[in-house]
Amino acid sequence: MSARNRSTLLRDARLALGVALVSLVFAYREPWAVAVVVGMCAPLVIRRAYPRAALAALTVAAVVQVGTLESPSVSAVAVPILVHSLARWSPTAVARAGLAVALAGAVVGPARWLTNRLDEPTVGGWVTTVASYAGCVVAVFIAGRRARDREEQERQRERDQAERRRLERAEHDRAVQAAAAEERTALAREVHDIVAHSLSVIAVQAEGGRALAARHPQRAPEVLETIAGTARESLGDLREVVAMLRGDGPAVDGSPEAAYRPSPGIGDLDELVSRLDGRARLRVDGDRRQVGPMAGVTVYRLVQESLTNVLRHAGPGAAVDVRVDIGERAIDLVVRDDGSGASPAADGRGTGLAAMRERVRMHDGTLTAGPRAGRGFEVHAVLPAHRAPGPARR
Repeated sequence: MSARNRSTLLRDARLALGVALVSLVFAYREPWAVAVVVGMCAPLVIRRAYPRAALAALTVAAVVQVGTLESPSVSAVAVPILVHSLARWSPTAVARAGLAVALAGAVVGPARWLTNRLDEPTVGGWVTTVASYAGCVVAVFIAGRRARDREEQERQRERDQAERRRLERAEHDRAVQAAAAEERTALAREVHDIVAHSLSVIAVQAEGGRALAARHPQRAPEVLETIAGTARESLGDLREVVAMLRGDGPAVDGSPEAAYRPSPGIGDLDELVSRLDGRARLRVDGDRRQVGPMAGVTVYRLVQESLTNVLRHAGPGAAVDVRVDIGERAIDLVVRDDGSGASPAADGRGTGLAAMRERVRMHDGTLTAGPRAGRGFEVHAVLPAHRAPGPARR
């Protein structure tokens, strides 16, 4: 038996004991009468655990009481108590059987006890007594059924809410996965731009180096070093993205490129921040030339998504500070708004943040995002994946 069932059984036992003590205090002293009273109260102990057995035991005890006692006992309150319990916690058939037995007792009991009185019982008195007993039984039955209906409705609401939460979680997971897949596709396109740029540099250097080597052979190593440095950088960029996209099929894009447009980088932050018409302030500490192309794209996209979230969630009056610290080993990015607008506190569950985490994870970096103490929202990213400029950039 579980702890909950034991607790319920103890409460029912205390109730049965209390009814029995009250009945014995007010009336009977004969041993047989005490046994009748105890027999009426004992079924209350198992009224919830074994409702059918409780109904059968109480029916037998009630028949014995009507047949042996000259007047009703206080223990008769066990009948409406059991009727209420059956209506609230038992199957419908058992509850209706309990109601039928109680209504029969409401008729037989008064008929038995009123005939034992010295004065002649009147029809009106008998009808009033029967109506009182029956009304009490019906009232507690209705109360029990209504309580049962309320509990069932509450359980149904809880099941509906659990199902809605499950569907919301499933929908959110699908949205996050879709955002991650879309972001990986975007990263692949951006790496294509970076690698295409590097290959264009290599092609230009090779064409010019051939002519230069014919006129000035001593400068051929310089041209070859520039080509080698550009190739090494392109290979590094490609490895970074392949490590994150491993397992996905290669992107196939059969449409021809109408025009070449390089991916944005850290040098484009000033123009990006200026689009907010004075609501955003930018501070960049450190040498921007130290930031590699992949890290530059990531920083740009993080700031872009953060500013988009400010416009969506922080309200029209919010101001935002963008700080980029370029250190020797890492880039520290903080985007912080004051949330002075309509809804400064974002929940941090949107697909935009999922895409940002996907980008930062590619660099083995860290990203935290959440409401600030008091007002506003903050995005903090640390990207260790940037490198010093190679020979091609010099």
